[in-house]
Amino acid sequence: MRRTLSAARIAVVAALALLLTVLALPAVAATSGITSSLLLNGATYHGTDVVDEGDELTLRVQYNTQVQPGATVDFELGPNVKVTGVPSANTAIESVRQDGNKVAISFKDPWPTGVNQGVFDLKFTVNEVEGSAEDTIVWKVDGEETSIEVIVRDKGDEFANVSEGFSKGVAPGHLDSFVTVVDGTVRLKPEIVDQDLTYTLRVNSPEARDDFEIADRLPAGLGYVAGSFSGQLTSWDAAGLNRKTAPFTFAPAVTGQQFSGAVDLPGPSILAITYRAEVTDVAAIEALLQAQYDRLAGGYGQFETVLTNTASFGSASVVREAGVRLRHSVANPNPGPNVGALFGKTAAWSTKNVVTDEQGNLAPPADLTYTLKADLRGWDGSNPNKVLSRNVVISDALPTQASWRIDADDFITATGITLTEAETCPTSPAAFAGDAFVGQYCVDGQRLLVNVGKDTTTNASIAVKAQLNTVDGLTVAGSTTIKDATPYRWRNVADFHYRDGNPHSVTRDVTVVALPDTTGGVNDPSVFTKAGAARQQSVEPGESVTVDYTFTVAAGKGIDARESRIVDHVDTDVFELGDLSGVTVKGTYDGVALDASHFDLRTNADEDLVIDLSAAGDAVVSARGADKRFQVTIALTTKKFVGKETRTIKNKATLFGLDDVPLHWSDTVSEATSYGDEAEVRKRIWDNVAQEWTESISAQMDGSGSLVQDRYVYRIEFIPHGSYDQVVILPVVDELPGAVDFLGFVDEADRATGAGATTGPVDIGGNLVASYDAGSESVTIRQKDGTRLQAGGSLAAYVAVKVNDASAPIVNQIGDTFAEIVPLRSVSVGDFVWVDSDRDGRQDDGEPGIEGVVLEVVGPDGKPVVDVFGQPVGPVTTGADGAYTFDHLPALTGDGTYTVRIDRDASAEALKPYVPTKAGAGDRVLDSSTWEAATVPGELHEDGDRDPTLDFGFVTKTYAIGDRVWIDTDKDGVQGPGEKSLPGVTVELLDEDGAVLATTTTDRDGRYAFDELAAGTYRVRFTLTPEQQRTYEFTQRDAGGDDALDSDADPANGLTVVIVLDDSNAALQGDYEHREITATQGIDPTWDAGVVVKTPPTEIGTGEETWDPEGDDPAVSEESGSGGPDSSEPAEASDGQLSRTGTSIGFGLVALMLALFGVGGAILWSGRRRAL
Repeated sequence: MRRTLSAARIAVVAALALLLTVLALPAVAATSGITSSLLLNGATYHGTDVVDEGDELTLRVQYNTQVQPGATVDFELGPNVKVTGVPSANTAIESVRQDGNKVAISFKDPWPTGVNQGVFDLKFTVNEVEGSAEDTIVWKVDGEETSIEVIVRDKGDEFANVSEGFSKGVAPGHLDSFVTVVDGTVRLKPEIVDQDLTYTLRVNSPEARDDFEIADRLPAGLGYVAGSFSGQLTSWDAAGLNRKTAPFTFAPAVTGQQFSGAVDLPGPSILAITYRAEVTDVAAIEALLQAQYDRLAGGYGQFETVLTNTASFGSASVVREAGVRLRHSVANPNPGPNVGALFGKTAAWSTKNVVTDEQGNLAPPADLTYTLKADLRGWDGSNPNKVLSRNVVISDALPTQASWRIDADDFITATGITLTEAETCPTSPAAFAGDAFVGQYCVDGQRLLVNVGKDTTTNASIAVKAQLNTVDGLTVAGSTTIKDATPYRWRNVADFHYRDGNPHSVTRDVTVVALPDTTGGVNDPSVFTKAGAARQQSVEPGESVTVDYTFTVAAGKGIDARESRIVDHVDTDVFELGDLSGVTVKGTYDGVALDASHFDLRTNADEDLVIDLSAAGDAVVSARGADKRFQVTIALTTKKFVGKETRTIKNKATLFGLDDVPLHWSDTVSEATSYGDEAEVRKRIWDNVAQEWTESISAQMDGSGSLVQDRYVYRIEFIPHGSYDQVVILPVVDELPGAVDFLGFVDEADRATGAGATTGPVDIGGNLVASYDAGSESVTIRQKDGTRLQAGGSLAAYVAVKVNDASAPIVNQIGDTFAEIVPLRSVSVGDFVWVDSDRDGRQDDGEPGIEGVVLEVVGPDGKPVVDVFGQPVGPVTTGADGAYTFDHLPALTGDGTYTVRIDRDASAEALKPYVPTKAGAGDRVLDSSTWEAATVPGELHEDGDRDPTLDFGFVTKTYAIGDRVWIDTDKDGVQGPGEKSLPGVTVELLDEDGAVLATTTTDRDGRYAFDELAAGTYRVRFTLTPEQQRTYEFTQRDAGGDDALDSDADPANGLTVVIVLDDSNAALQGDYEHREITATQGIDPTWDAGVVVKTPPTEIGTGEETWDPEGDDPAVSEESGSGGPDSSEPAEASDGQLSRTGTSIGFGLVALMLALFGVGGAILWSGRRRAL
């Protein structure tokens, strides 16, 4: 259907512009539970909606639970459009059938749980038209018809949007290139007469005009080019549609340097008239320029004139001008030197990271070397302005935050000039300018003065050292890529005094960046980044999402990938790590592709994913060079989604360097949802401690039953997913718990305090409002009257409440989402670390405490505790009385316990004379625990509870014995140079009655030790493995005169003689180079065993086992009796721990077995790498 615009609409065409809005037509409810809205492309023209031919439009259908389960709803669109798209799978839709412009939608029966409102779209395109015109779009829902009037725009048509306007322009805008000056006379180049000037007059007319007058006047020196007048008229039909452009004849009456003419213009229209002019009087224009040139002082500088053309429109009621400029510059015949190039100041660095204390002081200060440049060769006397008549003095005053490094031997150094320190330092540059100070410098507080002299052959470069001591008072300026760091501008100005009057000043700014807490590294995206992208933004319940994480280490940042590792702090509540076989890894190093073989993946004690380079990866780095761009990509799969939920997936990674020092960290957030074209409602509460929105918050109590903080802010979010948009939402109602009182709605910025609360209603965006009803004590989010949802991210109301009852957790739930406030009761644990003088395992009166013992506490999960104030509970150290306490711990629930442990490394000095006393002697109040103690399950549930029974008693002195098993090659019973060690030998510690107290095996260097032994008598028994016994037997005992080098094993049974461990043992030594010994009195390292090779079998070639006595024994360590570079390292199989009780398999045995398969060396190397 074609229609024309009404006369009333035509009358206002000139006053209205094209309006661009996002349009959703009023929703129509044709069938119960079904509402349809036509979504156009957002254009209107004078109040009528505009669509283009070929446009794809959307009929958005909203459904809710009022739809009859199993019902079929029929949709039909009119003949001027074509259905092109129907909904795909949707939670509530069972099937879709299309027949041309008819679509039948069948809904599921039963209705799916968890779905109360959703949308789907029918897509259709507008048919082609011939010329823009009004039309009607019609659609039916179950036979009920709805229509809307639109303008269908022909392809390429531009509707009229003409406001009255007049303009004049000229091209080119200047003729500067034609101007010259010869001996003080201005001359125009002859070619100027050939340069046409093109003028354009424009008339924008929203209404028709008859006999509209246009006139024009040229300036002196210009004339019209005959026959150059032409025009172009753009017009539309009476409705402002169907734009067309055609030539327009304009033949004005030209008289000398002016013309005039009249035109008839339709409305709306745009008329453009062009004509050309040329220079006709060169002398007149030269005279204008000469007058300007003559005004120049000294005959040099810039001068110009403008030739202005004036046009008038409509009986001269409107005047517009256009000018053509002629400009020229004459250089100074006696230029002075370019002081900007001759004087300068640079700094050795432009940006530096620093660490400051709370007052802003740097420790250590930041050193900076400035270089001052003074090149006097520019004053060469070639003209009067290049004569240097005084000594040049450099004055450089530091800000108060900095100081000159006058204490440094090389505080000031120079090339091109010899400098000495002046005996006196005047207070001003002028006073230091005398000849007596030439070649001297001095420092007066913050000011440095240097007299360079006036020798015009001098080209001086002066390096001077300064330091920044504090950032307090510096301007926060500049930029930094480090998150939470603060950049400061350190500004310094050097003044070069070389003439009377103002000096030449050079400003040098550098940026110092005060780092945040670097305990866990710094977050600097220019060095290390982690980015994550979910492969699926939307999934079905029961499905998982795979997230690709990419870690990037930038080149040139001092990072050696061989000495670094990436630790990904994987949220195991979100991801399934399993045995790591499902984690794919790849990457690049300096452009070289890396695959899984180049990486070693493992998990640490905190269940973090550790990413190391393998030996193959190290080889790539070695080949390409260190400090190159390194990128790693891993794929992690989430746990399956349960029902309708949206997961915000947060993930953090840390880049560690040598010695496990955290260098940099980075985190990323992504989101995945199992919602379709539906709306999600999410309830959260603000956590002031964690500084994040969370489902559950631990509310700190003050010890008397009240909360430390009783005001909280809830966030109620309405989150449209997919195509859920341009609909009227169903109201969302949040019934507040009785344990809180409504204070009002607040801005998100006030989430920490709840300040500025208002009773509402409040606009939350997207055409939604939130209101509170005191009668039902509920908050409702609903649609504004007469509007449709404008989706765009999260739409949220922020509700401030006050807790009135903290006796139980406060749960606020909307459907499946909730936020809770959990009052957190406070308890404490602690007591005493003491010397058990009588060794009875119980605290007795008068037994002293031990000072300096460091203890830590862990929770029921074995992890560090966060106190009721949200702060990590750190270690505590006993005082002089041996007492300690851990306060403000969250109360326990169920059978949970707290465990206190002694940090043995941190307490080594304090406990050096001691070992633990016996544990569990008597009741809990006075007994002792060994290294760690736990509270009683079921206790510490109430606020203020304390467990004072976690005590640790110690007794004095322990000992160790051990040393080596070696192969006595020359069979002399004495350890000789080059004789190899034997790993894997079983060594048993026996008491004086022969009972086995402990068992170990020799490590890869043939070493063994029994540590932390009480004083007493012992024996050691060496036992060869069956495999070793086929090759070796014990050598002679006690050969030679040195107990440290002989063999102590009885050749018959491997037993030593009785060993006495007490203070009378002269062989005890505190330093043992081969491994760490913790026994307080050191080790007696003289108990060795030598083995010799048995006589080899003689049956060779008979099918029996053969053996070459001259060959290398693959189970033998290459280490000599003096140890080796790795001989101090314990066997890997025992994790570096010394034997106390039980049995273990040493690294040497592992190495022996691997070596037998021909790969021992590589595996040992890899093992060593992992130990690093």
